[in-house]
Amino acid sequence: MQDEKKLICVAVITSAHGIKGSVKIRSFTEYPTDIANYSPLYGADGTSKYEIKILSENGGVIIAEINGVKSRNDAEMLGGTELFIYRDMLPEAEEDEFYYEDLIGLDVRATDNDRVIGNVTAIYNHGAGDIIEIKLSKSGKTELLAFTKENFPEVFLDEGYILINFPEVEFLDEEK
Repeated sequence: MQDEKKLICVAVITSAHGIKGSVKIRSFTEYPTDIANYSPLYGADGTSKYEIKILSENGGVIIAEINGVKSRNDAEMLGGTELFIYRDMLPEAEEDEFYYEDLIGLDVRATDNDRVIGNVTAIYNHGAGDIIEIKLSKSGKTELLAFTKENFPEVFLDEGYILINFPEVEFLDEEK
């Protein structure tokens, strides 16, 4: 079910750094410097290439040079640029590990009756654990739930759904 040619955002250039064209990058990979393993990175269009060389990393902020960027003015123009890789560049996830991108779009089914409750629209992590956003089928509203093994006991990526085992699941999709 995975689209191997799908672009996955792994970082964003936040601003220029210094006067020689270096940039600050915020990485979304588990270890910030891992983005260098995927170079060249691509722009949102999939054709713009960014070859990066990491100069330093401190507190998750990466200072890097980008091939062809020689001045602060050039670096400033890249501020806000999202950096992508193709899905097939990512290593296989371990058992019971998932890439956020692979979960988005999955149907959410109740464990007790296999009824489709909705679908996954986003995954968030603000530091206290993964939160899954579900758009409910009947009402169109969204619900945020902790993405835990208790709440979501099984994920079937190839079949395109995830099971939800939430006590109030029957009430989540009631029209109010």
